[in-house]
Amino acid sequence: MQFQGHAGEGQFPFDWKNRMPFTPIILSFLAVAVWLVFILLYALYWSTGFSWFQNIIVTVVSLLLMGLLVGMMWVVWGMRLAKRS
Repeated sequence: MQFQGHAGEGQFPFDWKNRMPFTPIILSFLAVAVWLVFILLYALYWSTGFSWFQNIIVTVVSLLLMGLLVGMMWVVWGMRLAKRS
């Protein structure tokens, strides 16, 4: 499919649905980076009033939540990919 009569004639139109096949990978790396920043800030500033056990629980729960969000993102991406096929 080509556009005729526009500037850049002969170029293919940009398809927003296929804008980036690596979107889940990039978002996964971004989620891990945000989680690491959260854990670092938590350890440095917010964890002083809690016991070791409470700090471990906060770390594990935040890791599980991050894993759940990243997993759901991959499921949605996979379902969209399967629907197109």
